[in-house]
Amino acid sequence: MDDEPEVPIKDWPHKSIIKAHRKAVYCTQFNCSGNLVATGSADQSIKLWTIDDSLSLKPEAELRGHTDAVTNLSWHPTSPYKLASISSSGDKSVRFWDSRTGKNTAALNLSAPNLYLAWSPSGDCLAVGNRQDLVSIIDIRKLKVSEKYPYKQQINALSWGANGALFFQATGSGATDVYKWPEMKCVTSLTGHTAAVVSLAMDPQERYIATGGADAVACLWDAAEFICLKTYYKMDQPIRSLGFSHDSRYLMVGGEQAALDLENIETGVSLGRLSLTRSPEDCAWHPKRLMLVHGGDATSDTAATLRWQPTSATR
Repeated sequence: MDDEPEVPIKDWPHKSIIKAHRKAVYCTQFNCSGNLVATGSADQSIKLWTIDDSLSLKPEAELRGHTDAVTNLSWHPTSPYKLASISSSGDKSVRFWDSRTGKNTAALNLSAPNLYLAWSPSGDCLAVGNRQDLVSIIDIRKLKVSEKYPYKQQINALSWGANGALFFQATGSGATDVYKWPEMKCVTSLTGHTAAVVSLAMDPQERYIATGGADAVACLWDAAEFICLKTYYKMDQPIRSLGFSHDSRYLMVGGEQAALDLENIETGVSLGRLSLTRSPEDCAWHPKRLMLVHGGDATSDTAATLRWQPTSATR
């Protein structure tokens, strides 16, 4: 496979559900097994889709309970059936779902509309950041907030490192603060943006960190030395979506621009740009294949689209 020529992202095979939702798709993610995709929408719903042998998305369930647009969702890191979701507008709830029943199993109302969420690698904790720049840590076993961390600066994307020893917070100052977990002691800051950092991604193999800024720049960092290895300047709008492929070969870059860029980290070669009708808002890689799902399809902003690397995704 290493000797085969790279295929530009615009030429990757794809399948779309043109009317996946009644309104725009805001967030997408595969579960840890890779057999289910969740999509969240401005229509206040979450839909679950199974992936069959022909790589088609087939409807599994519709989850309803949010009273405003679903702007962020995340599957449990080890359970393929558990899902958490938030809304960033009038709905202040964090909701938990079971994909086997399609039911809302629990809901916690926090102090303000929520913007970001992240699971700890063990799945025991969920971090939620809200519009008041308060980060709440939810103890999943007790289903209650165990810790609250208020800040005087803008707090954006959140993430744990793959082994759970470090916790990352993207900030409005242009830095990503790195904390020792669970002490929440700041050990360093990744400073590489001239405007707020609004997205984070962690390499599954623990080699890289990616940060995306409102300055339309994406930075690639060494996860051990916290040194900036490369910067990407191709976008013209804030970078709100980043993702590493399961084999750490590719970095997907997206945001408020109606496009997705794909970079080969190993070779430094770009696989070009995929033009869309609107901002994709979010893109997510399959946990085991060179396959991704995204919104903002070229035919409809209500679509969910699967796209895969043609030489390896079906092996």
